[in-house]
Amino acid sequence: MRAPQRSLRKLRSVACAVDDELIDAIRRGDGSDRRALYDISVVRALRRLAGAVHLVAAVEGSVRTLEELARLQPDVVFNLAFSACPVEPSFVGALELLGIPYTGSGPLGIALAGDKIKSRHLLRAAGVKVPRFVELTQSCRPRAAGFEPPYIVKPVSGANSYGVRRDNVMDSFRRALKVADRLWWRFGVAAVCDEFIVGREFQVGVVEARRGAFYITAIVELHFPSAPPGRGFKTEAVTRKGQRRRSYEVSVRPALLSRPLKTKMAKIARAAVNVLGVRGYAKVDMRMDDEENITVIEVNPNPGLLSTSEIWRRPNFGTNLQRIINSALRRSRQ
Repeated sequence: MRAPQRSLRKLRSVACAVDDELIDAIRRGDGSDRRALYDISVVRALRRLAGAVHLVAAVEGSVRTLEELARLQPDVVFNLAFSACPVEPSFVGALELLGIPYTGSGPLGIALAGDKIKSRHLLRAAGVKVPRFVELTQSCRPRAAGFEPPYIVKPVSGANSYGVRRDNVMDSFRRALKVADRLWWRFGVAAVCDEFIVGREFQVGVVEARRGAFYITAIVELHFPSAPPGRGFKTEAVTRKGQRRRSYEVSVRPALLSRPLKTKMAKIARAAVNVLGVRGYAKVDMRMDDEENITVIEVNPNPGLLSTSEIWRRPNFGTNLQRIINSALRRSRQ
C-alpha cells in the first residue's frame, strides 16, 4: 500500500541548506555563479509551493548549521549543500542525527555512488553493465589496462567532470598513467581508467515514488557537435578570456529513442540507484554503442536541480520538488 503524500502547502516551514559561500548570492538572486543559479531555481520554486522557506548556510567543520536547523525545527530540510564534496556523506549523517526529514540520499548511498571503483564493483555484481576499468593509484601501476583502447581517465571521486579534459581520452595506456599522475597532484585522489564507450551519451532523471520505486522524469541525450562522431564527452568547464567553456560544446535534448530502448534505459536506471541505495532523486549517466549495448557510467545522487533543465521539467519542476520532499517525509515516518 502506498504511503499517503503530504501536500507542500500544509508544511509549516522548509529549510534549504546551501553552501556558505553561495548564500549571499542566493539571497540577492544573483545567478552569475552556476551553482547559485541552480539553488536559486529551487528556492524560488519552493517559495511558490511551500510558503515559509528559510536559507541556512552550511559551513564545513562547524556546528553552526546544525544548531540553526535544530532551532528552526523545519518540517523538512531541502539539502543542497556540499554536493559531490568529500564532506557530503558526513553532513547528511549529521542531518539524520537531528531527526529532521531531509531530501535526497543518505550517507551510505552518497558515499557508494561517489566512489567510481566501489560503485562499479557493486553494479557489476548485480548484473548492471559498467565499463571495464582499472584503478590507478600512486602505489598501483599496472603495466597494461587489460582491455583494448580507447581509454578515458577520471578521478575516482568528484562531479561536474572536474579534471576531465579532451586529452583524458587516449589510445595509449602509458599516456593514461601520466593523466592519472596529473589528477593525483591536482586532487589528491586516485584515478580510474575506463574503456571509453564510443557511441551516444544519455542521462536519466529519477525521483523516488516509494522505497525501491522511482519515477523517470526524462531521458535526455547529450550532443557534442564539435567532436568526432561517437567520441564526444563532457569535459571540465574552464574560464578563458572571461568565458566559461568546455572542450566540446554540449547541447541537451530529449532522447529520440524507440520505446523498447527507453524502457530498457529506465529499467537499468532504477536497478542502478537501488543497488547503490540511492534515495530521493538522482541522475544516471549512460552511454550506448552502435549495437545498442547500454553501459552505466555513473550514478549521481542529489544532482543539481534547475527549473529550465530538460531532465527536471517533466512533468514540471514543481511536481518533481514536491515528490522529492514527499519521499523525505515518507522515510521519516518509516
